[in-house]
Amino acid sequence: MQFRGGGSGGFEGPRDVWRQLAEADLRTLGRRTFRVYGPSAPLLDAPTLATWERHDDKLVKVVLSHGSLFEAEGPYVAVQSTLTDAGHRPRSLQDVIEDERDRLFEHAGIDEGDGPDLAVESEPWFAVDGIPVRAALRGEGSLWAARFQVGGPESPLRNRGGEPVTVTVTGRGIAPDRVALRTVEDLQPYAVGRQQRLSELSERRQRAQAVVPAPPAPEPVGLEAHRRLVEFSVQHALRVEAATRAGHLPREPRGNRSDRGELWESAVRQQMRLAGEDRDAANEAVTALVNQMVRLAENASWFPGTEDGRAAVEESIRYTVFDSEVPSLSAQRAWREDWIRELRSREDAQERAQARERMVASWLEQWQSWLIERAAAHS
Repeated sequence: MQFRGGGSGGFEGPRDVWRQLAEADLRTLGRRTFRVYGPSAPLLDAPTLATWERHDDKLVKVVLSHGSLFEAEGPYVAVQSTLTDAGHRPRSLQDVIEDERDRLFEHAGIDEGDGPDLAVESEPWFAVDGIPVRAALRGEGSLWAARFQVGGPESPLRNRGGEPVTVTVTGRGIAPDRVALRTVEDLQPYAVGRQQRLSELSERRQRAQAVVPAPPAPEPVGLEAHRRLVEFSVQHALRVEAATRAGHLPREPRGNRSDRGELWESAVRQQMRLAGEDRDAANEAVTALVNQMVRLAENASWFPGTEDGRAAVEESIRYTVFDSEVPSLSAQRAWREDWIRELRSREDAQERAQARERMVASWLEQWQSWLIERAAAHS
């Protein structure tokens, strides 16, 4: 597949690398076994090959976009064409909308939060190559996502050639009833646009990095680094558990996503200083602490968010750092012994799982005994 010379589609000088990368994308897309769709209305600029995916060496997804990548008000439309029989469950439309919020945050640094409380769901018609197709749509303010199938037995566009696809449309700043789709035969403008958009994104990030950074926050003193890491990790685990129960993709709040590494490093450094341990030992101790607190949050109704929960955290940290004789000593030792056994175990996976189940039951009983004794001491 060749590029046409001349005009805005041609390349010269330093843009030769763009041509090579775009040609590589086009070679990959040329091996697709399904139709790819893009917007035919409204007429937005900046055609872009947003992404593509392969599974087992077979192309299964292509995403084409038009419009502004960096403005919250848009207008912006992205169309994802995915093999219906690709072997994976499509994300919910709620997750698709959150994916778009994540994209805007990553590209432009704009955090839109969780969006409006009230979502609107409907089943509008979209014109695809001039043929109306019923879709499922979820709208959250000016941001929306819609999905329908093309080429399957129930589709008005069946027997079109190519494998059946699931089409997911995401829009911001533009009403769904203004959007129409078409089969995209010529992907060259999108491959070229991909390199242009990547270049723009790189320039934006370089400008952001050139800004004089704020002075670093003071290093946490005492046990504060451990407390911050435990709180962050427990809240993250509870969010993941809640999202999984609700059938959604687990997500960290956008403003927190760069925090975990810094919190972990700070706690390890404090562990090294206060416990007199080398980095490996300190990291292992912090890992055991965090995992115990997360497991407690998953199994104990009184943890976290209570006075008993805060006491459990403080005792666990003091035991981790100073090996203190805390009231929960038996539970602390049981967890540490199991952690060391797990690291050194040569048992097979089933034996380890059975041993861990027995240990957790005993360990939770010891925490329950601690809770009863604590209540009696404060009565």
